[in-house]
Amino acid sequence: MNKPLQNWGAKPRRKRTPNMLSADDELHLLRAWQQRGDGRARDKLIEAFIPMARTMAKRFSAGLQAAEPDLVQQANIGLMKAADRFDPERGYRFSTYSVWWIRAEIQSYKLASMSIVRRPNSADFRNAVGKLGRLDEAVSNDPTINRTDADALVAKALGVNLQRLNDLRQQVSGTDYSLNLPSFGDDGEERMARLVDPASTEDADTMHRLDIKKLRGLLVEIIGSLPDRERKIIMATQLQDPPATLTALGIHFGISTERVRQLREMGFERLRTTMTQRDLELEYFV
Repeated sequence: MNKPLQNWGAKPRRKRTPNMLSADDELHLLRAWQQRGDGRARDKLIEAFIPMARTMAKRFSAGLQAAEPDLVQQANIGLMKAADRFDPERGYRFSTYSVWWIRAEIQSYKLASMSIVRRPNSADFRNAVGKLGRLDEAVSNDPTINRTDADALVAKALGVNLQRLNDLRQQVSGTDYSLNLPSFGDDGEERMARLVDPASTEDADTMHRLDIKKLRGLLVEIIGSLPDRERKIIMATQLQDPPATLTALGIHFGISTERVRQLREMGFERLRTTMTQRDLELEYFV
């Protein structure tokens, strides 16, 4: 049933948007696929959302002019999974649900293909990394400080200018960016919301119906129940912007990179267990 569409990496002949399918059209195609295994219905549904998937893949392609083909393919796989698992009875549109699955699939691929980046290894650099992590954590916990002011405070505390601070963060983070969980811009807007057609108010209304703030609050509560190091590692790699690398965290905690990875996985497993007990799915938060 999961036979992939052909030529998904090719540029579509004409621009199409999710709005070309009405809610009734989506429901009809989804039921045809999920209940009767109608592959043509599945293909028609997914083809309508390929432009959105391509746009998301481009946003995660490190500033390249075009989306990386591998990320486009992963985005399409996310669409397939969304079509398999979407439950229309929850009351929101397929476009909203598929965004989350596309993000999760791209994130998983980027983690699996994470490259090893050569970084400075001097004592001064290690000390700066440790201070940077602690300072970022301190300012991120103060809701009265916006991102611009936070950068200025961290740079001043380190005795560097903003450009050097950005360079240091880039050296620490390399390409090891993780998108498991939402992060927020200066205006408080979720990155995920920016990935949907800004001309469409339908998805914004849907997100409101889902009561995302309540879900985020629940996730914060669950993360807060984790053991100290697991909580700090998950927050640093999943919620911090830019996210910390396992190497930097290993230096900070005085443990190996492999041990940091193990602690992160243990934390994720605790999250999954707790969410399962509360009848939630981790994918709702990615």
